[in-house]
Amino acid sequence: MPDRGPIAAGLLLDKRTGNCGICGDHRRLSRTHVPPRAAGNTGAVERADVMSNQRDGFTSGSWRIGGMWVRGLCVACNSFAGARYDEAYGDFASRLWSWMQIGTRLSVPAAQAVPLAPGRVSRSILSGMLGISPHTRVLHPTLARQVERGGPVQLPGSLSLRVAIYAGLRALLSGPMLTGLLDGSSRAINTLATVTFRPLSWALVTDDSDDVLAERGWVDATDWLRYEDDREEYDLRWLAPRGLPVVNSILHAPSDSGMQLYSKEIAPIMTGRIPR
Repeated sequence: MPDRGPIAAGLLLDKRTGNCGICGDHRRLSRTHVPPRAAGNTGAVERADVMSNQRDGFTSGSWRIGGMWVRGLCVACNSFAGARYDEAYGDFASRLWSWMQIGTRLSVPAAQAVPLAPGRVSRSILSGMLGISPHTRVLHPTLARQVERGGPVQLPGSLSLRVAIYAGLRALLSGPMLTGLLDGSSRAINTLATVTFRPLSWALVTDDSDDVLAERGWVDATDWLRYEDDREEYDLRWLAPRGLPVVNSILHAPSDSGMQLYSKEIAPIMTGRIPR
């Protein structure tokens, strides 16, 4: 854990220029909403920078209305992702949430289809993750170049994209973090970026922790990134035949079952609350 007094853990909401998480250029940075506004991430959402303190662990800063956003992408890259992918993400989130109001939240619906464009949905959230965690571009520049180019993306073999259902009112954006499991197994969950905002929770995971989420039922959405932009009518039941699991807690939330490790220099963290 960080060893100095309360400080913002990497998220500088008031910075105006910096290196874009996708193209890498030092430019004016725009508000990057993650997930996109089309998914209900609007001004009604309260957010707080998470402060880090060795004695107390995570301590939230002042809450503010304005959605979950960071200044992580330049205007050009943010606009490109928004125009190309965000509507598909919002449509999928809306359809899934509508179904969850009338059906069980235990799995993907057995009788009712939930259509989506897997390529555009997954690239929408991946673009946002690069905004949250620009360090990802430093580690995997070829990944960022693929996202900048547009179209299908192939993750490096050391990474996977995982997704689950989350119906809670809490929200979280975080950069690189590692949660060591306090179960005697010496295993950990190591992510480059996480996004939790109902009805979905996403994690860009390294291969040394992928098995932990797989055991918990998180669906591997890595191959969704390889679908073309114009493929829109896939049934979620076909993409996740065993169903999407429901997670009731945020992946890296402080708890008695895990210990969080992160660098204040590269790990932005933001919590949020969604009005009922």
